[in-house]
Amino acid sequence: MQSRPFVEEHDKMFRWYEYWLKGIDNGVMDEPAVSVHVEGSREAVTGAQWPRKDVEHRPLYLRPRRALSPEPEPTGAEYAAPDGFYQAPLTVTDKVEILSWSTAPFTEPTEMIGQGAAHLFAEIDQPDTNFILRLWDEAPGGARQLITTAYLKASHRELDEERTTEGDPYHPHTRAVPVEPGRIEEYVLRVYPFGATFLPGHKLVVELSNDEPPADAHNALLPPDAFHLPVGRPVTHRIYRDAAHPPRIVLPFTRTVPSS
Repeated sequence: MQSRPFVEEHDKMFRWYEYWLKGIDNGVMDEPAVSVHVEGSREAVTGAQWPRKDVEHRPLYLRPRRALSPEPEPTGAEYAAPDGFYQAPLTVTDKVEILSWSTAPFTEPTEMIGQGAAHLFAEIDQPDTNFILRLWDEAPGGARQLITTAYLKASHRELDEERTTEGDPYHPHTRAVPVEPGRIEEYVLRVYPFGATFLPGHKLVVELSNDEPPADAHNALLPPDAFHLPVGRPVTHRIYRDAAHPPRIVLPFTRTVPSS
């Protein structure tokens, strides 16, 4: 059975086409321009534009011991050693190495609607790699819901500074710039638009890899070839998260409107 939000959005799409292609005045242009189904709360949130004006982009920092915190790491690299993983090509292994960080359980419903950015400080030993982020809502019993994703090829890390804003990086993808092996670079990934409410007791989990798992709770729902191409070479990644290299996920927290 299809969910009610899906049916409602499907109906609105057809009425939008009726208005613009057939000239049928069905009232669709009098409705809010944006309607978002919010995972977690399962509410429909409407607005006049995207992104919503009542959003505040705030960072969550990657910390030692796989923690995700509103506060940055205060110590240097000598005390906050980088995380690392080695990924062999999927031609010789079917195991995808994954690093993960998670928040403490939320104590009150926390809503996020919009797009975001991930700032990673990484060193690799090859001229290129992939950075793949997946953000999950993890319930107290361990059940997980994929919230959104972010992807970046290291050689396409260039940003258009004039078009990039906080929480919304813009990559022109006009050329490839190989990475200098052994050099620490900042990589800014665009976190795809999403809407989610993290309920009390739930955690936000961020996973990093350079390939996509061939099969897991999310990918089992996708068509057989709906994956990004793997790197095809062995790559060692070192992810720095110290005072000089503050890796963070910048997310669109909705503002709390004071009651009158």
